[in-house]
Amino acid sequence: MNLTQKANERYAGLQNLRNEQRPDPVVTGNAQLDDLYIPRKGYPLFVAGAPHHGKSLFLKWLLTCWSERHQWKHFVYMGEEGSVDELILDFCELYVKKPARRVDWRGKEQEHMTDTEFEVAVRWVNDHFTFFDGDAVGDSGFTPDLFYATAADLQVDTTVIDPWNDVARDLRNVGGREDVWLTEELRKVRLHSAKHDRVDIICNHIAKLNADATTLGGKRYQKPALPQEWAGGQAWYRRAFTMLLVYRPPVDQIMREGEPIIQDGETWIINQKSKPKGTGRLGTAKLRLNRQTNHLEDI
Repeated sequence: MNLTQKANERYAGLQNLRNEQRPDPVVTGNAQLDDLYIPRKGYPLFVAGAPHHGKSLFLKWLLTCWSERHQWKHFVYMGEEGSVDELILDFCELYVKKPARRVDWRGKEQEHMTDTEFEVAVRWVNDHFTFFDGDAVGDSGFTPDLFYATAADLQVDTTVIDPWNDVARDLRNVGGREDVWLTEELRKVRLHSAKHDRVDIICNHIAKLNADATTLGGKRYQKPALPQEWAGGQAWYRRAFTMLLVYRPPVDQIMREGEPIIQDGETWIINQKSKPKGTGRLGTAKLRLNRQTNHLEDI
């Protein structure tokens, strides 16, 4: 086993890398977000946000955009979004950009997609999505190993575990230390992405929710969490390639002197760690949720 390398010995590979023609980037079509992050197969994506800041909706919209534009296929677990049937309807609605349900959440009749549109949407979701049924295995049986072993038999471009805290934790071999267990599991996620040439996505929560800032109007609000404040702490920052924070600032407020008033549905996507080269940059994309279509648009 040769553990030492010199530049001259790598010359052919260096030439190939130098002259490499990359395929067209996988984009959402939203200029701000596409300037901030471009997915690259072989590398995982970690996403986090506080409750009700729209992290799951962001992920569903992101997957929908990648499928519409690039025919990407996905293996999805979203345990907080309802049953598998409800999740399928969510993707149908994102695809058609109108409700599939005949009545709204209050039980009132609403304008909805036609039967033909619904049939087309179901076929589209069927072609691009496979869903992991966490209820079928129960809380104690849903492990990262089971999820990724199931994904290994599928031809997909991404996987999604949302939320990460739904997975069972076996701490017996790590002396009861969840930080050691998490560090090892996130290392394995990186290996799964590389081995299967996928973007494995994990959605996480924020560890502490502190409304410790004040708007110009005197309203208290929570500032965007630092990457070290994700649930699980430093392990996420150490193991991550890309970390995206989904953040909704306080509506109808001005956060600092000279800044515009925050609009309803305003959603910030903050890139807190960006690796490897060519996948994005640190910074913020300020978008707005269109509540009619559940798509994110430029402000």
